[in-house]
Amino acid sequence: MSGHDHDHHGHEHHDHDEDCHCHDCEDKKNNTEKTSIEEAGGVAIGLTGHIHGYNADVAARFSNVLLTTGKWVEKESGSLLGHIKAAIYNPEGKGITLNLTHIENGVEQHGTLLPHERVNFNFMSAVIEVDAHELEHVMTDALEDSGIDYHLDNHHHHDHDHDHHHDHDHHHHDHKEDHDDEVCHCEACEDRRKEESERAKKGSFWDKIRRSRK
Repeated sequence: MSGHDHDHHGHEHHDHDEDCHCHDCEDKKNNTEKTSIEEAGGVAIGLTGHIHGYNADVAARFSNVLLTTGKWVEKESGSLLGHIKAAIYNPEGKGITLNLTHIENGVEQHGTLLPHERVNFNFMSAVIEVDAHELEHVMTDALEDSGIDYHLDNHHHHDHDHDHHHDHDHHHHDHKEDHDDEVCHCEACEDRRKEESERAKKGSFWDKIRRSRK
Protein backbone atom coordinates (compact mmCIF):
# COMPACT_ATOMS: atom_id res chain seq x y z
CA MET A 1 0.00 0.00 0.00
CA SER A 2 1.21 3.52 -0.66
CA GLY A 3 1.28 6.07 2.16
CA HIS A 4 -2.13 7.51 1.15
CA ASP A 5 -5.41 5.84 2.05
CA HIS A 6 -8.02 5.91 -0.67
CA ASP A 7 -11.72 5.55 -0.15
CA HIS A 8 -13.87 3.41 -2.43
CA HIS A 9 -14.27 6.31 -4.88
CA GLY A 10 -10.52 6.46 -5.28
CA HIS A 11 -10.32 9.87 -3.54
CA GLU A 12 -7.32 10.46 -1.34
CA HIS A 13 -8.15 10.95 2.32
CA HIS A 14 -6.68 13.87 4.19
CA ASP A 15 -7.34 15.28 7.61
CA HIS A 16 -10.42 17.45 7.50
CA ASP A 17 -9.30 19.56 10.44
CA GLU A 18 -9.75 23.26 11.24
CA ASP A 19 -7.05 24.17 8.72
CA CYS A 20 -8.48 22.17 5.86
CA HIS A 21 -9.78 24.34 3.02
CA CYS A 22 -10.82 21.63 0.59
CA HIS A 23 -14.07 22.25 -1.27
CA ASP A 24 -16.18 20.05 1.05
CA CYS A 25 -14.85 21.61 4.26
CA GLU A 26 -15.19 25.15 2.94
CA ASP A 27 -18.69 24.40 1.72
CA LYS A 28 -19.72 23.21 5.18
CA LYS A 29 -18.24 26.30 6.84
CA ASN A 30 -19.71 28.66 4.25
CA ASN A 31 -23.15 27.09 4.40
CA THR A 32 -23.33 27.54 8.16
CA GLU A 33 -22.45 31.20 7.73
CA LYS A 34 -24.82 31.62 4.81
CA THR A 35 -27.76 30.33 6.81
CA SER A 36 -27.23 32.71 9.72
CA ILE A 37 -26.61 35.72 7.49
CA GLU A 38 -29.62 34.90 5.31
CA GLU A 39 -31.81 34.68 8.41
CA ALA A 40 -30.67 38.22 9.24
CA GLY A 41 -32.01 39.33 5.86
CA GLY A 42 -28.56 39.34 4.29
CA VAL A 43 -27.00 37.88 1.19
CA ALA A 44 -24.21 35.38 0.78
CA ILE A 45 -22.34 35.08 -2.49
CA GLY A 46 -19.66 32.44 -2.99
CA LEU A 47 -17.26 32.15 -5.93
CA THR A 48 -14.96 29.17 -6.40
CA GLY A 49 -12.21 28.68 -8.91
CA HIS A 50 -8.50 28.11 -9.35
CA ILE A 51 -5.41 30.29 -9.70
CA HIS A 52 -2.40 29.62 -11.90
CA GLY A 53 1.03 30.52 -10.56
CA TYR A 54 0.28 31.22 -6.90
CA ASN A 55 2.84 33.20 -4.85
CA ALA A 56 2.93 35.85 -2.10
CA ASP A 57 2.10 38.56 -4.64
CA VAL A 58 -1.14 36.72 -5.49
CA ALA A 59 -2.05 36.56 -1.77
CA ALA A 60 -1.52 40.34 -1.51
CA ARG A 61 -3.61 40.94 -4.63
CA PHE A 62 -6.39 38.70 -3.28
CA SER A 63 -6.35 40.65 0.02
CA ASN A 64 -6.92 43.74 -2.08
CA VAL A 65 -9.91 42.06 -3.79
CA LEU A 66 -11.49 41.52 -0.35
CA LEU A 67 -10.79 45.11 0.62
CA THR A 68 -12.30 46.48 -2.61
CA THR A 69 -15.44 44.39 -1.98
CA GLY A 70 -15.59 45.43 1.69
CA LYS A 71 -15.26 49.13 0.87
CA TRP A 72 -18.11 48.84 -1.64
CA VAL A 73 -20.32 47.10 0.96
CA GLU A 74 -19.51 49.79 3.53
CA LYS A 75 -20.31 52.57 1.04
CA GLU A 76 -23.50 50.83 -0.06
CA SER A 77 -24.96 49.94 3.35
CA GLY A 78 -23.20 52.38 5.66
CA SER A 79 -21.16 49.68 7.43
CA LEU A 80 -19.67 46.25 6.87
CA LEU A 81 -22.10 43.96 8.68
CA GLY A 82 -21.08 40.36 8.17
CA HIS A 83 -17.81 39.32 6.66
CA ILE A 84 -15.82 38.69 3.54
CA LYS A 85 -13.32 35.88 3.30
CA ALA A 86 -11.30 33.75 0.95
CA ALA A 87 -9.48 30.46 1.24
CA ILE A 88 -6.62 29.66 -1.13
CA TYR A 89 -5.46 26.07 -0.87
CA ASN A 90 -3.41 23.37 -2.56
CA PRO A 91 -4.77 19.97 -3.76
CA GLU A 92 -4.33 18.56 -0.23
CA GLY A 93 -6.73 21.19 1.10
CA LYS A 94 -4.03 23.10 3.02
CA GLY A 95 -3.41 26.79 2.57
CA ILE A 96 -4.32 30.26 3.76
CA THR A 97 -7.50 32.06 4.75
CA LEU A 98 -8.04 35.77 4.27
CA ASN A 99 -10.65 37.42 6.50
CA LEU A 100 -12.14 40.87 6.45
CA THR A 101 -14.60 41.85 9.15
CA HIS A 102 -13.60 45.50 9.80
CA ILE A 103 -12.24 47.75 7.08
CA GLU A 104 -10.04 49.65 9.54
CA ASN A 105 -8.36 46.41 10.70
CA GLY A 106 -7.65 45.39 7.13
CA VAL A 107 -7.49 41.80 5.88
CA GLU A 108 -6.19 39.18 8.30
CA GLN A 109 -4.21 36.31 6.82
CA HIS A 110 -3.94 32.93 8.55
CA GLY A 111 -1.80 29.99 7.50
CA THR A 112 0.98 29.71 4.92
CA LEU A 113 1.10 28.48 1.37
CA LEU A 114 4.25 28.04 -0.69
CA PRO A 115 4.36 29.12 -4.34
CA HIS A 116 2.34 26.64 -6.36
CA GLU A 117 1.64 25.97 -10.03
CA ARG A 118 -2.11 25.79 -9.47
CA VAL A 119 -4.24 26.31 -6.35
CA ASN A 120 -7.97 26.43 -5.67
CA PHE A 121 -9.85 29.24 -4.04
CA ASN A 122 -13.19 30.00 -2.41
CA PHE A 123 -14.20 33.63 -2.13
CA MET A 124 -17.28 34.40 -0.06
CA SER A 125 -19.12 37.50 1.11
CA ALA A 126 -21.87 37.13 3.70
CA VAL A 127 -23.19 40.61 4.39
CA ILE A 128 -26.45 42.44 4.93
CA GLU A 129 -28.23 45.36 3.31
CA VAL A 130 -26.82 45.06 -0.20
CA ASP A 131 -28.22 43.72 -3.47
CA ALA A 132 -27.05 40.15 -4.19
CA HIS A 133 -26.60 40.69 -7.92
CA GLU A 134 -24.60 43.88 -7.41
CA LEU A 135 -22.46 42.22 -4.75
CA GLU A 136 -21.62 39.36 -7.12
CA HIS A 137 -20.81 41.93 -9.80
CA VAL A 138 -18.44 43.81 -7.48
CA MET A 139 -16.70 40.58 -6.39
CA THR A 140 -16.13 39.37 -9.95
CA ASP A 141 -15.02 42.83 -11.10
CA ALA A 142 -12.55 43.12 -8.21
CA LEU A 143 -11.09 39.73 -9.16
CA GLU A 144 -10.93 40.67 -12.80
CA ASP A 145 -9.07 43.91 -12.07
CA SER A 146 -6.68 42.22 -9.64
CA GLY A 147 -4.17 40.96 -12.21
CA ILE A 148 -4.48 37.42 -10.75
CA ASP A 149 -4.41 34.62 -13.34
CA TYR A 150 -7.62 32.90 -12.21
CA HIS A 151 -10.51 30.91 -13.58
CA LEU A 152 -13.98 30.70 -12.03
CA ASP A 153 -15.77 27.35 -11.85
CA ASN A 154 -19.28 27.09 -13.33
CA HIS A 155 -19.79 30.81 -13.35
CA HIS A 156 -22.40 31.87 -15.88
CA HIS A 157 -22.25 35.64 -15.37
CA HIS A 158 -19.33 37.69 -16.51
CA ASP A 159 -17.78 35.27 -19.01
CA HIS A 160 -18.29 37.99 -21.60
CA ASP A 161 -16.38 40.50 -19.48
CA HIS A 162 -13.07 38.86 -20.19
CA ASP A 163 -13.16 40.13 -23.76
CA HIS A 164 -13.88 43.77 -23.16
CA HIS A 165 -12.66 44.14 -19.58
CA HIS A 166 -15.57 46.27 -18.52
CA ASP A 167 -14.83 49.09 -20.91
CA HIS A 168 -18.12 50.65 -19.94
CA ASP A 169 -16.85 51.13 -16.40
CA HIS A 170 -13.75 52.97 -17.45
CA HIS A 171 -14.95 55.50 -20.01
CA HIS A 172 -16.44 57.75 -17.42
CA HIS A 173 -13.53 58.79 -15.27
CA ASP A 174 -13.67 62.37 -16.56
CA HIS A 175 -17.13 62.97 -15.11
CA LYS A 176 -17.01 60.90 -12.02
CA GLU A 177 -20.03 62.38 -10.29
CA ASP A 178 -22.58 60.54 -12.50
CA HIS A 179 -20.54 57.36 -12.33
CA ASP A 180 -22.29 56.03 -9.24
CA ASP A 181 -25.78 56.21 -10.72
CA GLU A 182 -24.65 54.89 -14.05
CA VAL A 183 -26.63 51.99 -15.44
CA CYS A 184 -24.48 49.01 -16.25
CA HIS A 185 -25.13 47.47 -19.68
CA CYS A 186 -23.19 44.23 -19.46
CA GLU A 187 -25.16 41.15 -20.57
CA ALA A 188 -25.81 39.94 -17.03
CA CYS A 189 -27.40 43.26 -16.03
CA GLU A 190 -29.34 43.58 -19.28
CA ASP A 191 -30.72 40.04 -18.79
CA ARG A 192 -31.70 40.84 -15.23
CA ARG A 193 -33.54 43.98 -16.33
CA LYS A 194 -35.40 42.00 -19.02
CA GLU A 195 -36.39 39.37 -16.45
CA GLU A 196 -37.56 42.02 -14.02
CA SER A 197 -39.68 43.88 -16.56
CA GLU A 198 -41.21 40.60 -17.77
CA ARG A 199 -41.95 39.64 -14.19
CA ALA A 200 -43.54 43.06 -13.62
CA LYS A 201 -45.71 42.62 -16.72
CA LYS A 202 -46.79 39.17 -15.59
CA GLY A 203 -47.50 40.55 -12.14
CA SER A 204 -49.76 43.28 -13.43
CA PHE A 205 -51.51 40.80 -15.75
CA TRP A 206 -52.35 38.50 -12.81
CA ASP A 207 -53.42 41.48 -10.71
CA LYS A 208 -55.91 42.48 -13.42
CA ILE A 209 -57.33 38.96 -13.49
CA ARG A 210 -57.61 38.86 -9.71
CA ARG A 211 -59.32 42.24 -9.63
CA SER A 212 -61.80 41.31 -12.34
CA ARG A 213 -62.78 38.17 -10.41
CA LYS A 214 -63.67 40.06 -7.24
